Amino acid sequence: MALTETRPDSDATVSQVAPASTTLDSLLATGDHKVIGRLWIGAGSLFLLASLVLAAVAALETTDLGGFQIMEDAGQFVQVWSLGREALLFAGLAPIMVGLATFLTPLQVGSSSIAFPRGAAAAFWTWLVATILFVIAYVDNGGPGGGRLDSVVLWTVSLGAMVGAIVWALVCVATTILGARVPGMSLERVPVSAWAFCVFSLVGIFGLPVLMGELLLGYLDTKYGYLPTSTDRLSLLSIGNSASLAPALYWIAIPTLGLAVEAIGVHTGRAIRFHRSVMAAIGLFGILAFGADLLSFSGRGRDFSFDNGLLVFALLVAILPALATLALAGDSLKAGSPKLRSPLIGALAAGLLTVLGVVVGALGTIDPIIGFIEDVSGNDINASSALVLNGTAFHEGLRALVTGAAVVGAIAALQHWGHKIWGRSLSEGLGLLAVFAAAVGTLAWGIGGVGAGFLEAPLLMVDSDVKDGVELLNLVSVAGVVLLAAAAAITVVNVLGAFAGRGSSVEPWTGLTLEWATDSPPARSNFASMPIVHSATPLADASSTEKDPA
Repeated sequence: MALTETRPDSDATVSQVAPASTTLDSLLATGDHKVIGRLWIGAGSLFLLASLVLAAVAALETTDLGGFQIMEDAGQFVQVWSLGREALLFAGLAPIMVGLATFLTPLQVGSSSIAFPRGAAAAFWTWLVATILFVIAYVDNGGPGGGRLDSVVLWTVSLGAMVGAIVWALVCVATTILGARVPGMSLERVPVSAWAFCVFSLVGIFGLPVLMGELLLGYLDTKYGYLPTSTDRLSLLSIGNSASLAPALYWIAIPTLGLAVEAIGVHTGRAIRFHRSVMAAIGLFGILAFGADLLSFSGRGRDFSFDNGLLVFALLVAILPALATLALAGDSLKAGSPKLRSPLIGALAAGLLTVLGVVVGALGTIDPIIGFIEDVSGNDINASSALVLNGTAFHEGLRALVTGAAVVGAIAALQHWGHKIWGRSLSEGLGLLAVFAAAVGTLAWGIGGVGAGFLEAPLLMVDSDVKDGVELLNLVSVAGVVLLAAAAAITVVNVLGAFAGRGSSVEPWTGLTLEWATDSPPARSNFASMPIVHSATPLADASSTEKDPA
């Protein structure tokens, strides 16, 4: 009982009478994980759209490297690019994933509430206030390379608070999955998506504090005059490396794999047969995504570097669990009856883009491997300089593929669980359009960045000293980011339509895990009685019992 902090107002009898109020007072005081999850998803979707618009503006500036047409100077360009990068991850994608986890995981493990509901609510409001301050800091000439000292300090504090609030929310999610499961549901029986959220939460809980430590050092450096000029403060750009470079960046893709497997199982009518093997693959992928400690501190103020042996190992081996997850889920595609709807198409696209991003990430190991061979053999291999990808736009392309895959996965998840979340189905037509735009946009953005990296274009292109073809590839990147922003805008419109009651009230499909045994949207206490679980597919067990009582 201590985990869920049950209160009189969450009594099952009361909850069956009417859904929770949506007044401002009830929002501020709520401990209902479903309301909190919707808040995370709604706010994260809006910030995701804004961050992609900023990324498009920054990318557009690089289509003509002869000078600055949109920004005033290189400093402003760096600030816009940095704001887009940080907002995409910590104001957009991570909050949406946290929102899905907050809403779904208590339902999936049979709990009446999320663990520490007041803490879960406080995490959201802390994140929201911190995100507003984060934006204000940039607007007031803060951020890495900012010219206003107090605003740079505010940037370190507000971003640290955003990350801390996300960690706090992840603690609630992980505790729910690990400690509030319904009797009979062992850890190996939790749904694949719940397991992916658990791995996502644990990796974030242990990895994101490294970023918070870097921000603390940045705060001290700025506050006490160790970085007196805006040029000196450009070194703060490296703070984001511990979350935005591979393999640590793969953290945001962990839920994508789980959501993809879950959707494949439902929309093929064939539950995943290799449940434990899929869980093992996702768990291994999560372990390899714990790269924050390998990418942090040592890179402060210096170039990006992949010369760490553990980094090389993680980048190469991460291909295996990502491929294994999709391959094991592919059995359902082969043996089932796939329904080509937006959740399935989006799930497949998200999974394939994730694998593509991980494969591209392995290319970053070419130069350090060659260097290692040269050191051991004592011979100079004379490899092409095009293989030296560290510090180039290659990292922007890799980030685009991984984060874009997460965007596609989030859209597919909202299409899949939309009726469960809002009580109304999202538009299938708009969903298909959003999935297509996001998938094509991710490919274009990724190809543009990776291609420019192979042409030795720097990560932050603030001069025109680059090879022919870079500007064209930058234009491809712009088109990709614009398509992703359009997909985010379509999804926001789609969600607003369901929230306003314009979607279908008929549940379009059902799965075999516990969240499908509840109303849409679920009542306050989630379940009228405690569910009984004997396997990873409890609804299939119930169906079999009804058909054959013996």
